[in-house]
Amino acid sequence: MEKKTLQMVFTTQGGSTMTISVNDPKSNLTDNEVKSAMEELITLGVFTSSTGDPIAKKSAQIITQTTQELSLA
Repeated sequence: MEKKTLQMVFTTQGGSTMTISVNDPKSNLTDNEVKSAMEELITLGVFTSSTGDPIAKKSAQIITQTTQELSLA
């Protein structure tokens, strides 16, 4: 079984990082779509953390995790 997660990492007002993860991103997601989404999240100000609101994009990646079930019978 394969699971994908989009991780968007932001710099906060306090200088730390904040990560927002989205499970099962669409398969044809582009760099520009992720950039635009991150910019919109910063502009809307809907997320915050203990070190403040996100103020800048730091990085983004799609992580693919593969799970192999083992038979114990």
